[in-house]
Parts: sequence; C-alpha cells; structure tokens
Amino acid sequence: MADRKSRIYELRKMTIENSQGTSYDIRDICVDFAYYESIDSPFIRCDFTILDSTDFNKTLMGGEKVMIDMFTASSGKKPLKCELRVHKIGSIIKSERGQMYILHTVSPEMYNNEMSKVFKAFGPGQSSKDVDNIPRHICKKYLDAGGKKTKEENFEHHSKISFISPNWRPVDVINYMCDKVTRIQGKGSGKGKAKQSGFLFFENRYGFQFKSIDLLCMGGGSPDGTDLFEYSYIQQGADPPANGAYVIESITYPDKANHLRNMRMGTFKTSTIGVSLADITRSYTTQTGKSGKNAPEGTNYSAREITYKQIFSKANTIHKKLPFEIPEDLDKATSTRIKFRILPTIKNQPALSNDDGKANDPNNGTQSTVDTIAAAEYAAGRYSLLQAVQLTIVVPGNTALTAGQLVKVRIPSSQEKGKNVKVDLKYSGKYLIQGLTHTFKREGLTTTLVLTRDSIMKPTY
Repeated sequence: MADRKSRIYELRKMTIENSQGTSYDIRDICVDFAYYESIDSPFIRCDFTILDSTDFNKTLMGGEKVMIDMFTASSGKKPLKCELRVHKIGSIIKSERGQMYILHTVSPEMYNNEMSKVFKAFGPGQSSKDVDNIPRHICKKYLDAGGKKTKEENFEHHSKISFISPNWRPVDVINYMCDKVTRIQGKGSGKGKAKQSGFLFFENRYGFQFKSIDLLCMGGGSPDGTDLFEYSYIQQGADPPANGAYVIESITYPDKANHLRNMRMGTFKTSTIGVSLADITRSYTTQTGKSGKNAPEGTNYSAREITYKQIFSKANTIHKKLPFEIPEDLDKATSTRIKFRILPTIKNQPALSNDDGKANDPNNGTQSTVDTIAAAEYAAGRYSLLQAVQLTIVVPGNTALTAGQLVKVRIPSSQEKGKNVKVDLKYSGKYLIQGLTHTFKREGLTTTLVLTRDSIMKPTY
C-alpha cells in the first residue's frame, strides 16, 4: 500500500557541527524531528527533539551547523537534504532517562539576513542585474545563497521599480517589493490587460522562490517533472482509491465563515488612496485619477472601492467559481479597510525611454501614478482572496511535496447518488500548499498540509 511505503524513511545522515569543526552524529539521541515550509516564511525551519543521557547539551552554544540527508519512498532519486543552523535551544526537562530538549534550527541564510543591511538605490540606471530581478540579486549578494537556491526559474520576472533601501535587512527589501511590482505582461501573465500584483517570497526544498500568487495558482510552483498529487478521503466501509491515489488520514476544517475577519482584512471591499508627501493636494486614487482638490466636497480624497468580485475577474484563479457570496448588508456597505500608499517623487515602476522620450519596453510596468495605486489595491485583494477556502489534512509522509505546489483533494459528500458518492464541491478540487510539516518519528513519517485556495469547483452535472 502506498501509505505504508510513504511512512518508511532512511535517515542517512544527521550530524551537528560546532564552531571548532567537530562533528557529532545525533541519530541515536534524536527522538523525532519536524520539518517546516510555508509560503508565508522566507526560511525553512526544523525542530529536533533530543533525549540526552550523556550531557551532550553542555557542548552546545547555539549557531551550530546541522546536516540532514534522508531518503524516503516518496522522494525518489531526490533525497531530502538540508543544511541548518541552531538558533535556539529549548528548555531542558530532566528525567530518569536523561535530559530532553528541542533544538530549533533555521536555514543558514537567516543568520546572513540578520547580519546584513542593504543601503542602496534600485532601478533604472543601476546595473542590469538589479533591474532585471532584484530579489534574486539580493539573495545571491546579501544572503550568500547560491546553487540551486537561486536558480533563475525560481524568480518570476517583475516590472521595473525605483526605490532606495534605507539600510533594511535583505528580506525586508524583497517584502517591500511584493505588493508594488507587477507581473511582466505576456502569455499566461494575466486576464486581458490586468496588471497583476501580489508576490510572495519564501523558501522550500527547491530553494528561494519569488513568485506571484497568480503564477502559483496556475501551477507555477511545481518543479519540473513533479506530478500533481491527488489525495482522497475514504469513508468507513468504502473501497480504497484507485492506483496512484493517496489516502487522507484526517481532515480539519477551519472556520467556514468569518465575516469579522474578512471585514477587517478588506476581503469584501477595500479602498486605496495614494498620498503625495511632496504636495498633499496631488494625492491620487484610481477612481478619478485626479488630485485631491478635485474630490467631492466634504472629502479629502475620493477613494475607489474595489470588491473581491472585481479582483476575481482579473485573477488567474485555481478554479472558476466564486468561493462565497457577499452578504447583502456588507455588499451595500462602504469599504471596511482603507489602505494608503505613499507615492514616490518619481513613478514607482517607470518605463525606460528612448531619446525621443517614448517607452522602449511596453512591459516595463506601471506608466502612471494611477497604475501604481491600481497595483497596490489588486495586491491587497489578491492576498485576501487566496484565503477564501482553507483545509488542513494529514497524509502519509511525502517529501516530494513542497510549499507553493498544487495538490488535488477529493472529499466525498454526505449525499449519495445511486451507488456513487458525490464529490463535495466546496472542499474538493485543487489547492495551493500554503504550508507543510513533515514529522519524522521512530514509527514512521507523516505529512501535514495546510491548504488554501481562491475559488471552488463548478458542478459537472
């Protein structure tokens, strides 16, 4: 059975190396460990539970290197290898068997992030590598990440942007860009002329990733050659799934509806105002494209309201059906969240120009201040829309899975049609892996998937 094989793993290497270069094998004293990835986290984490009967902890000071090399039935020819660093040693609990504590580890690049600062200008006029893909440049130069961690295909190309990093940490620079740059226009880049924004920066087993939500929802987070895994929940007494399918061991449904949270996040309706610090009367909105002095009487600025339905119509969603309907009273209400975007003295994403002043690249990004605000409001709505439907499942261990990848889930409905059980359209279908946890115990390996999506399946009958 596929689930039994997936629980088997071979821990070929688990060592910890101190600052003097002395290496220790900790496989015998490690009770279990958990490996974490998330599209909300720029770094991989791993926690090791240690049962120490030889006072090994006295040799630990923090900052040690931890090396993992393991082979699982699901990893195929690609074993899960990690290099981590100890950033925290948890509380020590003494017992007759020894001392138990947890070693908290992170990617070594997190240490580099804390020790590095970026104080420079980015944009046209700088070196080409900065202009073409700033996140990749930062990862290589400031995080000292190379090799597979900074492959070109891991970093989606983005529109031009001009800004100055005022001594920020490297990850802060990248996060600053996420809701300001847009996807490069082209095949598969968006619906019509919609300027899709809303990028994510995270790390998975394939390295650092800088990709838009829209690209991830189209399957752009799956590595080449990786199949779309399908998991099925089997009701008691039902036949097992067809060959190639995996079984869901348990399902947790989060809140079916949380209107207060959605109102606070601006899921239903949000507004964006661009504020000019140089001349406050020239603050813009996407509704009028005019300065604040031309706004209706009694208001400072005319903020455009954008609904999640409008975002949905412009987005590359996982499925094609709206995930929920807005309650009538909330639909008629004004925006529950207003975002302010400080407008730069120059356009945030300018076009490079020829001598005649005309843009030589139509895909350079936003061409006006109004477009800058439009990118901001789309990003705000896109982040919120991605959380429309969520699911947490526990499956037999599968280290081939990774954060940012799509998976397919089949959950039966309680309604029956003849001998066949209908599929629950609300929760079945494709999902984006928001986060995962591989839990390695002596008895076997399990994987917990936190799934999210922006849409639901349409009925096929």
